[in-house]
This record gives sequence, C-alpha cells and structure tokens, in this order.
Amino acid sequence: MASTPVILLSKRSGNSSDRPNAATVQAGELAMSFGAADPGLYFKDSAGSIRKFGSNHYGTTSPNSSPLGSPGNSVGELWADSSTSNYYLRVWTGAAWQKVGAGFADTANSANTAVTANSAATATVANSTIVASGALSAVVASGSLSAVIASGALSAVVASGSISAVISSGALSAVVASGSISAVISSGSLSAVVASGIAVVTALPAASTGSLVYLNAGTSGLYVSANGGWILT
Repeated sequence: MASTPVILLSKRSGNSSDRPNAATVQAGELAMSFGAADPGLYFKDSAGSIRKFGSNHYGTTSPNSSPLGSPGNSVGELWADSSTSNYYLRVWTGAAWQKVGAGFADTANSANTAVTANSAATATVANSTIVASGALSAVVASGSLSAVIASGALSAVVASGSISAVISSGALSAVVASGSISAVISSGSLSAVVASGIAVVTALPAASTGSLVYLNAGTSGLYVSANGGWILT
C-alpha cells in the first residue's frame, strides 16, 4: 500500500471524544475521531444508531465522558477502568457500564478473608462449640469418665505430677470455692473417711511423707503429705 498513490479519507476529526451525529452519516458509512486521548472508528447501523468498533478505551474516566460531538456511548463499547486497583473491564449496556467477569474479580479480591478464617486461632476458638453443644456433658453422663478412673489412668496422672500443676494453677481452689467439696462431705463421704481410720483434724500437723489426714476446717478435705508439705486430694 505504500506504493499506491491513492488517499481514501472518511469523515474524520482530530479531536478526542468527537463522535459523529447520526444525522450526519449514512447507514454503513464510516466516521473517525483520531484524537489520541479518546479515539474511535464509528458507523451507523441499520437501526440508525451510532456504533463504535476500536479502540477499547483505557483510563480513569469512561470514554466520551467530556463529549465534543454527540454525547453518550455505543452498546457493546468496552472500557478498561484504571480508576481502581482492580482494573475492571466494563461494557456499555445501553444504560450503564457493566463489569465484565466481575464475579471472578470480586471473589479473588475477597478471597483473603477466607485465609483469615482458616487461621489456627479462629479454628481453636471455634472448638468452643463442643462445650456449648453439650457434648462434654454427654461424655460425663455416659459413664466414660468413671471408666477412665477405674482403669487406673487417674493414678498414672497423679504419679506423673500433673495434679501438682493443677493445684498450683488455682483450679482446685475454684472447685473448693464452688461448694463441690461441701457437697461431698454432706453426702456421707466424711463418715466413710472417719470409718477408714484416717485422722480428722482441724489443723494440719507437721507433714510426714505418705500420711493422710482429713482437714475438717477451712479448706476441708483429704490431704496427703508429699515433698514436705500437704496436698489436698
């Protein structure tokens, strides 16, 4: 074409956003706006509407947002919106700019929420639903706890020193404060302790390793001496 000495020109304008008026072009006739900021090639379709093909607009504002010629946009016109970090591709529906593939873009952008939800901390908190559901009560009620005690496992726990950790944590004090110990005493357990020959005292004597006494004052209960002191069992 470089050697062809023929120049063919259509209706044209060097201004950006200078779209042809439907009254000035014939059906199928081309008209061009070649202003660099918002160029485009246009034609009038069989329904009398101006249509645009190329180039797709890229920018922070929609194409023809400041028209020098006919206002508005053509159905099917595309715009790569750079006004946000998502860079949405939008298409003119005839009434509004519709995001293309927005479902994918929006979901991917929001997917970081799922990462947070999967964090170990959140999952740990979620486990509290086990308690709220009553499952823990069901385990106790099923007699499983009694089976664990009867199996000797509790003795192994005591021997391991774990019970000392429980006592030092203050958890045992909470049990005493709750009135549970009083309930044990009123149930007749104290009589059983006395009948067994274990001494009932109102003050703890000097500790002698392996000794058992029942303190019937203050923080009452069955005490065993160990490591030079007394442990409430």
